[in-house]
Amino acid sequence: MRKVNIVRRRRRRNRKLLYALQISWIVLAITATIVIITQSSKWFGNGDSTEVNAEGTIGNNGEPNGSTDQDSSGDIHTGTPTPEVTITPTVSPEGSGNEAGDDGTGQVGTPSITPGVGENEGSTNPGETTPPEDNGDSSASIGDSDRVIDPEKPMVALTFDDGPYPPVTKKILETLEKNDARATFFVMGNRMDTYGETAKMVHDAGNQIGNHSYSHKDLTKLDKKGIEHEVDYSNELINEVADVGNAFLRPPYGAKSEKVSQYVKVPMIAWCVDTLDWKSRDKNAVFEEVKKSVSDGAIILMHDLYPSTADAIELVVPWLIEQGYQVVTVEEMFKAKGIELEAGKIYYNAK
Repeated sequence: MRKVNIVRRRRRRNRKLLYALQISWIVLAITATIVIITQSSKWFGNGDSTEVNAEGTIGNNGEPNGSTDQDSSGDIHTGTPTPEVTITPTVSPEGSGNEAGDDGTGQVGTPSITPGVGENEGSTNPGETTPPEDNGDSSASIGDSDRVIDPEKPMVALTFDDGPYPPVTKKILETLEKNDARATFFVMGNRMDTYGETAKMVHDAGNQIGNHSYSHKDLTKLDKKGIEHEVDYSNELINEVADVGNAFLRPPYGAKSEKVSQYVKVPMIAWCVDTLDWKSRDKNAVFEEVKKSVSDGAIILMHDLYPSTADAIELVVPWLIEQGYQVVTVEEMFKAKGIELEAGKIYYNAK
């Protein structure tokens, strides 16, 4: 009996040791698992630190951040840094009329820059503005004091959206100056802090500065405060670098509605010739589109974001002049043709 009790005690002690050993193994396994998970998070969880957002921007709001850029078609561009912009097709008006409602069927065309603010964001814009005055004099010198525009001769207005972007904008300015030509640059309000000096150069060279909204939102999808923020606040920022007054507006995507017309206090300028420069990224394609589509009173759409556009201008401007066209700003063209622009209306050409 005594031996039996001893054996039983030993068995109980062995079972306790076994249980303790099993518990130790379980604790060790859990600890090892936690360590592995923690290390895996460090190794793989964070990924590439480069931010990529849906628009290809404009986490940095369209500002250039390097010498390599990938466009919407997947092409890689190296060398001169270009802004990271999203290319979003939109409807390009083709109508022959020059007021709201005369836009025709349209075609695909304008690049977009990512909106960054909520649709109904409150406005921090200045008070209500009034449209620019028109002195009605279309027969005298129009534009720069050294330039005389002949209302009897054909003319076209080159326009550039989404800038400024110094490497491209400055090259365009050089070509315009060399040929005694002028153009209209519809700039983004949210680029004034970084590229305001380039916008000032545009203005000081005798070109027209227009307003392309603060952050390229579709104004038709905004409420009154949102529209005012995009338009009026952008205009305020533009005037901090260049004294342009109440700048003409080019609504993003060329989008218009009765609501937009009601709240916009300046004329809106669309286009009738879309070069699709954002899509082709090819100077010859841009040049051919201009040659095919240009006519007296045309407003031509381009973007001062792409080196290929600046290269195309070196072909386009001399050719237009050879064909007898005066290359003028939007404001110069409408004044020369005696067309009085009205606030809230959208114009596609000066015919």
